[in-house]
Formats: sequence, structure tokens, C-alpha cells
Amino acid sequence: MTRTMAPLLTRLPLLLVCSVLFLLAGTTSYSSARSGPAGIVRKPIDPAQQKALGFGDRSHWLQPWRAYLDTPPATKLRDAIGINVDNHVRPHEVDALARLLGESGFRRARYEIGWDAIDYADPRRLRDPGPIRRTIAALHARGIRPLILLNANHGVPCPVREAQLRLTAPASQGAREVHLDAVSAAAVVPGRTGVSDLTARKAAEIIITRVDGGVATLAKPLPRDLAAGDHNGATLLYEPFASPRLADGHSNPAFERTLAGWLSYVATVTREARAIVGSDDFDVEIWNEPSFGSDFLSRNRYYSPNVDGEGGDVEDEILKRTIAFLRNPASGVPGVGIGNGFESQQPWASGATSPAGLTAIDKHPYKNVCRFPEDAVNDGSGIRPLNAFGRTAGVQPADDRGERWRDTFAPRYNALFPEYYLSGIQTEHLIRDLSPISSDVYGTKHGRKTRPVGGAAPKMWITEWNLESADTPIQPAEIAHTRAKAALRFLTAYVNKGADAVHLYAAKHPGYGLVDPGFFEALRRDAGSYPGAQAGGEVMTALGRLAGALRGARPIKRKRALKLHRIVDYAGRKQFAGGGTRALPPLYDREVLAFLPFQLDARSFVIPTYIMTRDLARVYRGGSDPRRLDLPPSRYRLTIAGMKRGKRVKVSALDPLTGKSVRVRRVSNRRGKLVVELKLTDSPRLLHISERR
Repeated sequence: MTRTMAPLLTRLPLLLVCSVLFLLAGTTSYSSARSGPAGIVRKPIDPAQQKALGFGDRSHWLQPWRAYLDTPPATKLRDAIGINVDNHVRPHEVDALARLLGESGFRRARYEIGWDAIDYADPRRLRDPGPIRRTIAALHARGIRPLILLNANHGVPCPVREAQLRLTAPASQGAREVHLDAVSAAAVVPGRTGVSDLTARKAAEIIITRVDGGVATLAKPLPRDLAAGDHNGATLLYEPFASPRLADGHSNPAFERTLAGWLSYVATVTREARAIVGSDDFDVEIWNEPSFGSDFLSRNRYYSPNVDGEGGDVEDEILKRTIAFLRNPASGVPGVGIGNGFESQQPWASGATSPAGLTAIDKHPYKNVCRFPEDAVNDGSGIRPLNAFGRTAGVQPADDRGERWRDTFAPRYNALFPEYYLSGIQTEHLIRDLSPISSDVYGTKHGRKTRPVGGAAPKMWITEWNLESADTPIQPAEIAHTRAKAALRFLTAYVNKGADAVHLYAAKHPGYGLVDPGFFEALRRDAGSYPGAQAGGEVMTALGRLAGALRGARPIKRKRALKLHRIVDYAGRKQFAGGGTRALPPLYDREVLAFLPFQLDARSFVIPTYIMTRDLARVYRGGSDPRRLDLPPSRYRLTIAGMKRGKRVKVSALDPLTGKSVRVRRVSNRRGKLVVELKLTDSPRLLHISERR
């Protein structure tokens, strides 16, 4: 997700701030008696944790994910578990992979069928339908719901006809003309043919606008010298997207031509998927990350000077028109789920501004390691630091005209954790869109209940995420263990806080693959014989255990809400040291204790609970065992409300990372409040509570 630095538009009224200070000041107390608790969190769930952070504010102490506590049905978590089946998966591997995914608890899979999959000669059909059909059929057969990514990466953005363009003379960097031989000149379609791959993988990167006697005029200067001879070239079936409207406000015919091709592609892909699945029981995502491979969205990225003015928003128009096309019963798939992938890297979309008919706003909350205080935002963007009480914790130098904040104190720690965008460290956190508490971003309401006129409130889908381990002490042998831990945390936290689907990235990618490479090696070595789920590796095994703990999940007729009343900490560990004042205190582990309840059935709950550590690359002990990165377990006492009075309860716990049972002590169960003690670490332990009949 792209960091967006924007000045704060609104501030909380003084009266509300004062009340926030009072609430936050009483959340934690510390005992000096070493034989007793090291500290108590008396208000683990507090709306002020979110409300004190306006858009444009950030805080190392405030935790917006603690602003509310839901108890969704466990079926929601079970049905949200997904993965990306990336293009590194070969067609002969998909059947075994789908079986592994099904046995490991996956219910969703994202799979890209790009616009370039369409036949150049016949845009109403797929160029090579066999692998696509096999992949979707294999997933569907294992009960895995496909999410089809509709995308136009500028590497090959649409159907293309590739050919060599022969230059009869060298051309220098900056040239606006090249000399072509007769065969190449005759093949040029002005506005659609170009020289490819000069600075990166990009079809028709330098478009030819005119050919006259073998002299080809270029849409923009050459980025480098070209020798005489053959060069990669391509003819696009459609021009890059132009502005939707002309300067006079009328529809732009150039935009409409390309959009018609896009909608034809959408029709072909969804028709094919429906034929395989047998219904419209699948999802589509409109576009991938706009910051990645998306030059085809603007004709101006192929021309210099620009040829289009400000004639409407291309992304908005594509989204709106594609939704309208799919929701029309004539499409054959009016019930398909639709995700807005244009918003995967930015914080602006809200249910209030989304087109009616949209199912979900999609997000890709990747984050590299941040090292504080070095990475504190002091760049003139107006992002204001707040302390533990919700007060300003920075100063504005007089010569910065109020545009730059500098922290009066920034704690020293590394931030590399799955829930980064649920925290308040960066102002663009996702709680604003997941929360039942509405908030304001530049005058637009955000929150899970915001909806367009005439439409339902869109959900949130996470369609890509993985832990970024570059530039950290994590060794290659520790990657699988760390990613298993991170996947468990990410799934349980984001789904509990409101996301409806999580597609981890990815099955086989060489840098991000979540399936052990040995699985595919065994598949190759044994001529396609299924290696068994145990060959899938640590990530698959851990997620399979999580899914196994949800097997008893039932649709809930009478929903019940659990509450977390108190956390007692017996260790007193810290995520970082403070600045020596009550407003700038240490951040204690107890203050980032995640309690994430799900209701299994009428009488039982499964509750992932763990310490939301800031740094998954932190080394806690010596040696080379990957467990050296695991937080040593320590004891906590939790007071949980929501039990039925007079009912006896049974408690147990499982660690899905290790597969081992965890000891739980039931301290008391009176007046609907259950008090339990167990040891917690930095990966979820599944606390199971069931009421006896």
C-alpha cells in the first residue's frame, strides 16, 4: 500500500479530546509488587483508540484495532481463507495444488486471466483456453471459490501481434523518428504499433504515429540509442485508454473504442468461467495495483507532449461501466462478486463513493520493515504525531509554515508485523474502512456501514498480502516458520476486524511462495503422483490446523457477542521503551494483546489470542532454530464476558503453529464472566470455550 502524506483536514473538538485523555489515562495500571501482576489493562476495548486518530494523525501508542470487538461467526473465518495461484504454477501442477489447498483449508483462490489471454484474430475467444479451464475446474472441484483478476499489465496489456521492426539506420536517444525497411513500414498500424521493451517489459512502448516513405514518426523521444537491425515490436489490438470525455464534455470515441474491447474481454472471461463453474458462483477483481504495470490506463504515458486533457477519471469510468455490464442480466453472471482493485494501494475509496453493485473494495496492505525513530514521518506532509493520551507529540519549526511535524520523542523499535495497517503508526490505517465506527477523510465518510445511494455497503477483500522479509535478520531457513506465524496472525486479525476475504500471496512465487518448493519437486520427480499434504510445508500445515479448528462451525441463528473486560499481565514485557513520561510511556505487550473471538455454534467459541508484537524479525534466543524468532510465552489472565449465567463451561487451547495443546486454567465463572489464565506468545493460540448443556 502506498504511503500517502496529506495534511489533516479536521481535528477533534477540545471537549472530545479531553474526554479521550481521561479514558486513555485509565486504561493501564502498574503494580510495584513483584509477586503480583506486572500490570492490568482495565479497558482493552475502547472507541477512543480509533476516534482520537483523525486522518492526518499517527501514533506509536494508540491502537485503532482496539476500538471495537466483534464476535463474527467462525464460518466467516473459514470461508475467508484464500491464496493467489500465480503464473509460476504450471498446468500439470494445478490438480495436485488444488488438492493440497483444499486439504489445507483454503476456500478461495485468486487467478489472473489478463486481457492478453484474448485471441488477437478473434477477440470473442481465448487464445489458449486449455490451462485456464484446467485451473478453474481444479479449484472448483476442491470447493475453492475462484477470484478472477481482470487486468491489463502494460507488459502485454491486451491482445497483441508481436513482430520484429527492422531499422535501416541507427537512431539516437531523444530521436523522434526512425527509418524502417519496407516490410516493417507496411506492418505499422499508426497509434497501435510501436517498438517494445526499451526500458522495461512493455509492448509498443514507443508508439509510431505515422509512416511516410519508411520514416516512422514516434509518439515520444527514444529513451536510448537504437542500432540498425531488428528490434522487438508489437501491434496492440486497442489503443491505450484515452480520457473518457473530450474538452467539450462529450464522450471520447477513442476511449469508447478501447472500453468496448475491455468489456468484450470481460464477457469472454466470465462466460468461460460460468461454463466451468456451472453458475455465477465466482468473483472477479477489476484491475491490479495501479502503481504497477498500469501505463495502459493513460494514453499520455505513451505520448510526449500529452495528447489528452482532464476529461474525466479513466479508472472510475472503467469501474462503473464494468459493474453495470456485469450486473445486467444479459451478461449471464449478474450475481458474480465484484472487487475494486483500483483501490488496492490507496485510502480514498469508501462505500459512500463506490458505484452501486460493487461487492468489495480491495486492498494490498504490504509493508516493508520500518525502523524508528529513523523512519518517523517528518517530511513536510503535515502528518501529526500523537502520544498515548491523544495529544500532539511533536513540534512545527517556525520556518516550515506549519507543514512539517517533528516528533518530540519517537520510540526506538522496528515495525515488521502483519497488523501494521490495523495500528496507528501510519495515518492510512485500514480500521477506518473496517470499523463500525464511521470516520471522515477529507469530507468523505468511511466505515463498514457506508454505502452508495441505491446499493449495499461494499465489503473489504484483501486480494494480496505476504510478509516482506527483505533487509531483516530473517534467514532463508526461517522464512517458512515466520510466514506461517504471519499468515495465522494476518488471517485471524483482519477477518475478525471486518475483512471478508484474504488471498495470501502466493502459491509458488520464487520470492513469496507459501507452498514448500519440495512439494513441486516431489510432484515432478514422481511423475505427477500426489506428494501428500504433509509435503506442503509449514505454512500449509499451520493453516490446515487453523481450518481444522473451525470444522465444527455452523451458521449462527442467534448471534452472541463476547467482551474482553480485563487483561492481567504477569511478565511486564515491553515492545519498546518510553520517553519517561505518562504521555510517552513504554508500549507493553499487554496493550497489544489480540483477543479475536469467533462463534462456532450456539454454545461454543474459538478465540485466536496472541501478543501483536511489532517485529517478527526480532531474535529472542541464540542458535539456528527458527523458533529463536518466537516470543517466549508468558502468563496472562483474561476476564471474558458474554457467557450464559449458570452454565458450566469447558476450556481448552491449541497452538496451530506447533500442533500442540496449550494448558488453560479456568480461574472462575460467575455471573456470565469467565476468567482464564494461559500463556501467550506472538502467534495465535486458539482458545476454545464451550458451554455445557
